[in-house]
Amino acid sequence: MKAISIRNPYAHMILCGEKEFEFRTWQTDYRGDLLICSSANPKIKNTICGHALCIVRLNDITKVTPKNYRDFGLDRSDLDNNLYAWQLTDIRVIKPFPVKGKLNFYNVDDEKIEIIDNGDDSLTDEEAEALYKKYIEPLLYKGKK
Repeated sequence: MKAISIRNPYAHMILCGEKEFEFRTWQTDYRGDLLICSSANPKIKNTICGHALCIVRLNDITKVTPKNYRDFGLDRSDLDNNLYAWQLTDIRVIKPFPVKGKLNFYNVDDEKIEIIDNGDDSLTDEEAEALYKKYIEPLLYKGKK
């Protein structure tokens, strides 16, 4: 599967459904499933570092312009960065596994990917909580001791 590394807290925000757009200075013709992997650094408390976290659908890419930058919650100063807004939809949580990140897209063996929540609301709150406690919570960075 095509994968991309994203720094925290942004990778974690995508996992939690709190970030619909990823901003990049490049675009791609690729549309489809994309494995979101968190970078090993920076280590931010209560995020998972250096792991594959979820699958999203790269649905669309829009050039950020003076006419639409506010639609993405950006500041006018962000226009200097020549940004593209990547729309991420259809989040599916996987059993996290360690990944050595790379720049740009890279491939991860499909056999490593195990979906634990396909995002269709088929899990009860209790089932979702149990999956969180089993797979996500133990990997959260707790900070230096």
